[in-house]
Amino acid sequence: MTMEPSPRRARVGEPAADPLTSLPPPLLDGILTRLDLPYAVRTSALSRAWRRRWEALPYLCLSFVDNPGTAPLAVDRVLARYPGRISNFSFHVDEHSFGRVDDWLVALCDRGVRSINLRCASPFILHSSLFLCAQLTHLKLHQCGLPSLPVGFTGFPMLKVLKLGLVDFPENGESQLEAILVGSPLLETLNLHFVDVRGNDAYSNAWVIRGANLRSLTISSDFDYDWQVKELPCIDEVAIDVGNYVSNIKFRGFLASFAQVRKLSLCACYTSFTGGGLLETLPCTFDNLKSLTLWTHFYEMPAIVLTFCLLRNAPNLEELEITSSKYTMD
Repeated sequence: MTMEPSPRRARVGEPAADPLTSLPPPLLDGILTRLDLPYAVRTSALSRAWRRRWEALPYLCLSFVDNPGTAPLAVDRVLARYPGRISNFSFHVDEHSFGRVDDWLVALCDRGVRSINLRCASPFILHSSLFLCAQLTHLKLHQCGLPSLPVGFTGFPMLKVLKLGLVDFPENGESQLEAILVGSPLLETLNLHFVDVRGNDAYSNAWVIRGANLRSLTISSDFDYDWQVKELPCIDEVAIDVGNYVSNIKFRGFLASFAQVRKLSLCACYTSFTGGGLLETLPCTFDNLKSLTLWTHFYEMPAIVLTFCLLRNAPNLEELEITSSKYTMD
């Protein structure tokens, strides 16, 4: 009786079957796109079938922000070999790579990039092609300068998260920032951490922070940019650290803009906070406020009075945290 060879056993002299290649292509794409780029490229060594497999992926994530010192040549080579969409680009820019960032932004605006995260070791002005990345959903910039808005700029229609830290705007920067916000109707999270919008003018013009879908807002600043907040129907979480440059009258109205928030963080530990006056009353009640975090001190009357004023106007407060030292939120 003759036994048929088992189909699971490779015949002598035949190469072993690659079980991965038998998987459906969409599943293989899902596996590779979840790998960090270096590991995805290394799959080229698995077999002939895998040699250029990563180059055929529908999209790639280029994330180098946690690896300071990455050679810019690594990005150049990937952009040269990979023709598809770059969904995520993150990079820690230093003196060796800042000269390449402009070319990368030009390439990314044609690749459908959806997330950009640039952390710069020293400030420099980015290329205006950044404003042509119309499919952006996340934009995070740290320690860099923005160019003037290009003519015909229509905004970031898909942007949901905007985080700017130590970012300098050109002259009339407050108008430019307002135009970006107006052109980002889906924006949900906005962080402005020591953003300089003064340009060449020491005095900023009145401008408004607004957003129909904005849910989280963080403002940290040493200067009074005449912050005005309007039309935030969905705002839920707010963190404010605006130094000692606001008068008690302006600050009273500023806080009232967030009457509907559920979570509030406030740094109120500056000398002569609110211009040296006592903020004893507010024109609103924080009925929805459940969590309040205060960074303050109790050796000056303005800060003490402000603390009790907030507590009186938060009848449904459930969580209270008070830290008696200056803290800068990011």
